[in-house]
Order: sequence, then C-alpha cells, then structure tokens
Amino acid sequence: MHRILLFPLSGYINRLQAIASVAILAPQIDAELSICWEPDDVVPVGADSVFSSDFCRSHVLTCAAAIESFNCTRDLVPKYLTHDANSNRIYLAGNDLGEQHFMPELAKLFSVSRSPQTLIIAAGGKFFMAPTNQAETKWEAEFRELRQSFYREIAFTSEIESAVQAELASRPAFLGLHLRYTDRSHQTPLAGAIRQALRRLSTRTGITDLFIAGDNAAARQRWTDEALGLGLMPWSVEHLVWDRTSGGSQQAALVDWRLLTHAKAMVYFHESSFAVEAAVAGGTFDTSIALAASPTKSALVRGQQYLQAAVTYPKRHGWFSSR
Repeated sequence: MHRILLFPLSGYINRLQAIASVAILAPQIDAELSICWEPDDVVPVGADSVFSSDFCRSHVLTCAAAIESFNCTRDLVPKYLTHDANSNRIYLAGNDLGEQHFMPELAKLFSVSRSPQTLIIAAGGKFFMAPTNQAETKWEAEFRELRQSFYREIAFTSEIESAVQAELASRPAFLGLHLRYTDRSHQTPLAGAIRQALRRLSTRTGITDLFIAGDNAAARQRWTDEALGLGLMPWSVEHLVWDRTSGGSQQAALVDWRLLTHAKAMVYFHESSFAVEAAVAGGTFDTSIALAASPTKSALVRGQQYLQAAVTYPKRHGWFSSR
C-alpha cells in the first residue's frame, strides 16, 4: 500500500481544497492518507481548531509525528515533481505551475511502479488525477462531484457546526452573495454587474432572502443597502474575529463558508476559490452566477498599486533614512 503525506498551505479554503484533492487521490492509488497541518501567519490555528476530533484522530499528524513517520518537514519538499527511486519517494509542490500541471506525470510514476511509494505533497489548491485522454470538461465535472461528496462528509469543530445550525434554524430558503475585496481588489466585477446578477438570480428562483458574506465590513454594509434597494432581504453574521492573522478567524471564515454551501444559488467573484468551493460543496456550481473581473477596474487598481509602490520605494529601501 502507498502512503501520502500532505502539508496543506495558504488559507483555510486553499487547505481544504488540497485535503479534498488528496482524499480523492488516495483511493485512486490505494494509499493511506496523513496530513501535517502547520499553523502560519494566514492560518494561526491547529487542525483541531478547524476539524472534528474524529477527523484529526484519523488523519492529522503533528510535526513531530510527521518527522518520525516520514522523516520529512514542509521545508524539505522540493519544488515541482521529484522522484527519488532509491527511497521510493515522490515529492510534489506545484508552486507557480500548480499541482495539476504534474498530474499526468504523477500518474505514470504510479502506473509503472511495482513497489509501495511514499508521496509527499505541499499544496494549497486543488488537483485531480484524471483518466488518460479524458476531455477536460468531463473530468472537471467529475472532480467537482467528488469534491462535493467530500465536503458534505467532512465535519468541522462542534463550535463551527453549531454556529452554522443556529443561523439556519427557522431560516427560509436564501441566496448567497460572496464579496472578496480585501485582497482581491484588482479582480472585482463592477457594481452594476453584481446588481444585475442579483436581480436575475432572485427573479429566476423567486427567493428574496440574501446571505451576504465577506471579510470587509464596509463592503458588507454597502451591499446590504444595495440589496434592500433591489427589494431583497439581506442578512450577515457578525463574528467576533475577522482578522485572518488572529486566532478565532477560522470561526468567521468557515461559518460563512458553510452557510454559503446552504444557499440555493450564489453570486460570487469568479477568481475567489472560497466562493467557487462553496458552490461546488452546495451543488450550485451550475446554477450560480460567477462574475468576471472588470478589465478597466483591474487595470486601474493595478496602476494605483504600481504608483503606490513607486512612491514608497525610496522610503522602503532606506533612501531617506538617516545615516
């Protein structure tokens, strides 16, 4: 039997995508799955603050246990795809190319091997070992179905799940709007496109209740006002901690994500993996509306960012510091 050790990277949903991907991959290659979840600046909590105790007991290793069982840390995973035939080890870290780029080669390595392999992955996104010569549109649809099944089975902590159920209690059917302005300002659609999409979705479904999710308070308030103007009934969840670098941020992120998976359909920014995976988990990927970024707005925001960088460059590099 093969073994997989995953070091999930980046934010909560990036890590969740990677975990879903290896959970799907493991039975494909007849492998036992282990996960070494390391806190960092973006995710400052351990796996036991995110997942149920049963899931952690079954799959999660401490860093010390990962070293003992696999003699590996995240920093030792080389870039891209590496096969060490002498130790029967395969390392995968897609970096700028992404893990999906290496899936055909990885499949070949497992197809020719006659001995147990250890696969060690450091990833913060999704990837799928698709059947050979299958059309991309077909395997992507299959991959979404498999991720949906995984997301429906995975359990978060009792605190997260209880908070979700409390919000859903006696709540009528609702639509979802996910806003991503804080770190995706150059990839946001125009306000008019969002308004039009909300009108279309409400008219098509006959639903007026609208859950608004997003980590920017000003944006949530703006779109609460906009939704009221459209004849919708908006609501949000006010969490105690929004700062992604603070302990407790998992409550805000994952409660909102779980609630979005219960929406009957969503409007979201196309570039947001948080929203895409919520649509996949909720089975609304085909009925939701994904909005592309406005090219004009993207160019304007990037221009402002470059200008700000140019203005602050001398100060950031010590040109004006005292000597």
